[in-house]
Amino acid sequence: MNLSGESWELLRAYGMDDSLVSAWCKGLSVEEAATRLRADLGSATPCTWERIEDGLDPASPREGVVWIGAQAPGWVLIIAFEGDHLALPEPQRALTANGGELIYLGWPLYEMEGPQDLEYVVDGRPRTSVCLVAPDVRAGREPDALNAHMEGLALGAGNDSDTISDAAFALIGRMTGRPLSADWLRAEHTRYVLPMGAWNG
Repeated sequence: MNLSGESWELLRAYGMDDSLVSAWCKGLSVEEAATRLRADLGSATPCTWERIEDGLDPASPREGVVWIGAQAPGWVLIIAFEGDHLALPEPQRALTANGGELIYLGWPLYEMEGPQDLEYVVDGRPRTSVCLVAPDVRAGREPDALNAHMEGLALGAGNDSDTISDAAFALIGRMTGRPLSADWLRAEHTRYVLPMGAWNG
């Protein structure tokens, strides 16, 4: 898979090349994923990413906003518009309870430009975490769990951030069985709001 073409340009147009907080969840429906994230189910709003702000009150207190849709057979993709809950242990445990799987991909650009982390969580426990700019830096109880999916991918600081991003999405496509497409990114999925106190109460 090569996201440096149409799909990568779409990510760039949406600002996802600078900051991305996302998670693929196996075995959940869109509504179940929202429920486990403690979203307000009454806030469900079909929209495209370009229209995700439509109808949101900027003055209304909230913990986050997420966009959720089925992306691959048996997998839903959650992309955060506001909030970093998908990167945190407690929400990851909730999303993978009872044998579920989650692939987290994010690059919040705290210290370095480009993708930073990919994490694979199973049944509430991190199986492995890979630093994409230094793929030999691993954590988790099975650091080599993704080795078969990483073979031949251009990860590491010797590659530019676009190339590393392509490789990260290719890895996820190998795991889920379907790569992320421009059509999916352009399509309408469901926006949910996480109310204040959802994860702090």
